[in-house]
Amino acid sequence: MSLNGPVYRLVRLLLLVGVFNAASAVIKGNTDHQHYQQQVPGEHFSKDFYRQDFKNGLSSTYTRFKPVTDCMFITADPGSFIYSSKTDSDEVCGIYFLAGPDQKIEINFLTFDVPCEHRGLISVVDGWELNGEVFPSEMDHRLPLKQRISEFCGKNIGVKRSFTSSQNAAVIRYRIPKPGKGFTLFARFLKNPRPCNVLAASLSEPYTLRNYGRRVNCTYVVLYPGTVQVIALGVGVSNFLGSSRTAETGTLRKCDETSPQDRVVIGGSDGLDTSEVRVVDSICGIDSKPDYHEVVKYGVTSVRLISSGFFENSVTVEVLPLKNELLDANLSI
Repeated sequence: MSLNGPVYRLVRLLLLVGVFNAASAVIKGNTDHQHYQQQVPGEHFSKDFYRQDFKNGLSSTYTRFKPVTDCMFITADPGSFIYSSKTDSDEVCGIYFLAGPDQKIEINFLTFDVPCEHRGLISVVDGWELNGEVFPSEMDHRLPLKQRISEFCGKNIGVKRSFTSSQNAAVIRYRIPKPGKGFTLFARFLKNPRPCNVLAASLSEPYTLRNYGRRVNCTYVVLYPGTVQVIALGVGVSNFLGSSRTAETGTLRKCDETSPQDRVVIGGSDGLDTSEVRVVDSICGIDSKPDYHEVVKYGVTSVRLISSGFFENSVTVEVLPLKNELLDANLSI
């Protein structure tokens, strides 16, 4: 899968504005690296993945390895990656993974040589961070933020160190201020049987949020101002005992005032923290052919499905860019 071109440029532009402020601040501010040092005993991994290069301690690659050449590396493809530091710079860089809506990301470090004594550090984030804000927000994620960030340094040869995201977005941040040091990794995109929080990878592709009968908040986020079109709505349709309402209610608005437990909140924000969303409208009801459009003028548009767990809720939406010509102009920066 490849990122939609405009989406790639938009994501890159946004990250250029506010990249690395949260987890990177943790990396940059850490001076006691012995606290994070987690040495892993060496053990050779399959030669199908790499062969040892004893000159610099890293893995020499076959053609299947993709070199990480940009400090801000955004990819929507799984596979094998390698990074080797070229300088002694303290700059914090990142690999941003974005999978399909119904996928999650498994990251396996095959080798790493990140000297703790040279202030080297790797940080793996379950989700995306931008301008000090994280998606999914803590109110939408089953784990607190501190349990979603794993940090380590040191050296291993061959033992996999694995992390799996909860949704279709994950970030690796790294600071390796010593030439010739770095890491190799293998990323897989796995099927997510019950996706909840989703970061959009397309400018115009419908998506259905479902709660699968759970008491949970699920949010669909797009990184641009947009017009939210609701294609199908079923919030409060049938309960866990199987009883259902057959008559359509149509799209009911301002449901935060009438049905606070089960509703769809449409809004926007200036960053990825959807807990700080400015609500434009909240809807609920049963409508197979809704005629509903709502304009969200904030930089990030979000659609959150809030569920009590007593109903099988779902909403299908499509979010179109607010002004294509203006968006395309901005993306050319």
